[in-house]
Amino acid sequence: MSGVAVKIALRELSGGFRGFWIYLACLAIGTAAIASSGSATEVFTRGLNAESRNLLGADVIFAASQRLATANERTFIAQLGIVSETVSLDVMGSVADTRKQVDVRGVDVNYPLLGAAGLAGGAKTLQSALRKDGDKWGIAVSKSFLEDFDIGIGDAVRLGPLDAIVTAELKSVPDRIGTPGTFGPEAIVSLQALAEADRLTPGQLFRSGLRVILKQGITIENAQEQFESEFGAGTMRIRTPEDSVDGLKSLLNTLNSFLAVIGIAALIAGGVGVAQATSSFLDTRIGSIAVLKVFGAEAATVRAAYMLQLGALAFIGALAGVALGAAVPFLLSYFAGSAIPLPQALGVYPLPLIKALVLGLFAASMFALPAIGRSRATRPSALFRRLADNERVSVPWIERIGAIISGMLLCGLAIASSYRPGLTALVLGGAALTLLLLVATAWLVKRLARIASVGATGMRRLSLANLGGPGSLAPTIVPALGLGLALLTLVAAVQANLLRQISQTAPSNAPSVVFSQIPSNRIDEFDALVKSQGLDTADETTFRQAPFILARVTALRGAPVMEAEIAESERWVVRGETTITYLANKPPETILTEGQWWPEDYTGPLKVSVEADAAKGMGLGVGDTIEFRVFGRDLTATVSSLRKVEWGTFSIGSNVVFILSPGTLEAANPAFVAIAKTTPETEASIVAALGGSMPEVVVFHTRQALETAARLLSQIAVAVNAAAGIVTLSGLLVLLGTFAALARKRRAEAALLKVFGAERTQVLGLYASEFALAGGAAALIGSSIGVAAAYPIVVYAFEATWNFPWFETLIILIASVSISAVGGAAVGLATLSRTPAQVLRMP
Repeated sequence: MSGVAVKIALRELSGGFRGFWIYLACLAIGTAAIASSGSATEVFTRGLNAESRNLLGADVIFAASQRLATANERTFIAQLGIVSETVSLDVMGSVADTRKQVDVRGVDVNYPLLGAAGLAGGAKTLQSALRKDGDKWGIAVSKSFLEDFDIGIGDAVRLGPLDAIVTAELKSVPDRIGTPGTFGPEAIVSLQALAEADRLTPGQLFRSGLRVILKQGITIENAQEQFESEFGAGTMRIRTPEDSVDGLKSLLNTLNSFLAVIGIAALIAGGVGVAQATSSFLDTRIGSIAVLKVFGAEAATVRAAYMLQLGALAFIGALAGVALGAAVPFLLSYFAGSAIPLPQALGVYPLPLIKALVLGLFAASMFALPAIGRSRATRPSALFRRLADNERVSVPWIERIGAIISGMLLCGLAIASSYRPGLTALVLGGAALTLLLLVATAWLVKRLARIASVGATGMRRLSLANLGGPGSLAPTIVPALGLGLALLTLVAAVQANLLRQISQTAPSNAPSVVFSQIPSNRIDEFDALVKSQGLDTADETTFRQAPFILARVTALRGAPVMEAEIAESERWVVRGETTITYLANKPPETILTEGQWWPEDYTGPLKVSVEADAAKGMGLGVGDTIEFRVFGRDLTATVSSLRKVEWGTFSIGSNVVFILSPGTLEAANPAFVAIAKTTPETEASIVAALGGSMPEVVVFHTRQALETAARLLSQIAVAVNAAAGIVTLSGLLVLLGTFAALARKRRAEAALLKVFGAERTQVLGLYASEFALAGGAAALIGSSIGVAAAYPIVVYAFEATWNFPWFETLIILIASVSISAVGGAAVGLATLSRTPAQVLRMP
């Protein structure tokens, strides 16, 4: 690189940032989005890692479902270190006429092994709060418990079969994130109390765990290996500190991938602004470039000079975005720290910032190189004549190849550094395809406008001629604005359909109430009770019941389960326990895709019907075997059929992954679950009746849950829309840059129109209509692409019912056209700010 190029670049840079604010802003916005998402993920992930042992509450947990640890298991675990036993279950809480579901934790005298529970308003320590006083056990409850039951410290309450008295308000527990009772009433009770109430017998729905602080010299790996050697793999689920934060870290990484893709999309949309700003800047340097070339400057020198200058500006813009992204975690902590329950490790982490900076520079290179190449390759004579757009030479191969390589490096880095590389590649591919469609649309708009202008007259003809001729708005506005609107429409369409599914479709299909933990030996009594309250138990459209057991899949086709070999979308089936049931008759809504259902009176070897998608993800077919572990006992079932499951329908038993044949699981005396669709009045009478004769039955009201889900989704949608709006903001910045560039270019045109008698309103209407047409084309194509992309997400990913988002799409279309028209009018006002004489005297 010659010293001449460096001197030229330094001289140009000495003039400051005038004319480059859009260029800098377009790069800063996308880079800031990528840097902030990466920095926030690092802060929360490192915070979770640091607190993972405390969140688990031990070094290791040995967990089981629907049973307590056996005597032999307890003996083995006790020799590993200090042990604390806990259980979790749902019961019905009762105070006077109020009955509600309560999340209960039973703990022993050693709980918690790490940290301490935060209490207020009564007992000072957890163990003193849980003591038995006469015939009532003490309990510590959440604030939501006190509010829902309208009671205070010292008041009596009944938890299922247990008489208790509230002795303290639970403010915090060391092994859970957030405030207790956020999602419903919570209570902590003595483990001994639950045992005395006969609430921990095998087959009932509860989860148990033995937490262990390991002795010095014993590692988690050694403890797990010895336990599995003694009792077999899968007998109990062994959880480590890493497991306690796995789900949260996965969610954070997925969110980071989503926001990073948003940032890259913003860089691409803003890249059009970078290209436009580069071209506008080089247009102001036409005379300088021509003189340099006349006096013998080589094309390489011109290229190097402006690459240095624009590269330096790109670095400044990207660096500004990186600085903002690095500050975001600190801003979040300052303004919303108390509202974010996740542990944080505040700091500046270089890796996500470097990634954002490099991606920003790649984007600037990809979009700026073509304009640089076109300017340096144009002949001096053409430059002196200030050539029109249709006279410009094509982009030379050197710059064209450089731009392609920059784009490939941008995509490669984004995919390689993503937590979800497949998803990132898919989204980037979709963004590239969308950009190509929008570029093609811009070309089509120009061509159609040129054709339409032939038969038009007056200002309409001039507007169409501007749109279809050299210097048209379409190649700039349509791609940049269209890409942002495509993403915004995609998010709005998915959001609208999911909200409709939760608030309208789901309530019409889902049960209004769910009854769980119905003892198997009292199922007939339960049916008679609900029937006496007006519920037709013979009508399968309003009432269903089935037995349920929590089991763990331990082997497929005779080989131990390897999670890595199972499709990611179906790993939830083998990760921990899953719900299974047994049925003699095929549910009426069940559709078999392969195999046959067993006869109603079947008594042979154990068979299983598997949901088709889960079977595909696990590589199972008819005739293959699956091994389950139930209550510590291994069962092997042969796949007899695959079936399609409609998860959103009113059904029970059929909408689980595994349905087993009868004749085996009955010996476990599993609890039953029933669902019903009825009126609030009938629900209330059933709940009251159950409180008198079957208090152990837990009642879950789905109406409130769906309302809560809709409210949460609406809140999440605000954040997602704000993130998607970053891309639209980049498009609007490009639009703003176009306004500024055209205000300069159209001054002479506006002056001539005024000289020839055009009125002020006509000039304003000319530019408003021109911009409205370009913005309308961008909005129409962008929103169409967004709706088309939303359809498979709603139908296949979420398996929801599709409804065309007319309202959301129309709002986006109207807003886009209106903003474009107002911008066009603003350009008109800017062109009319000088008199014709002032404009026409300018060289």
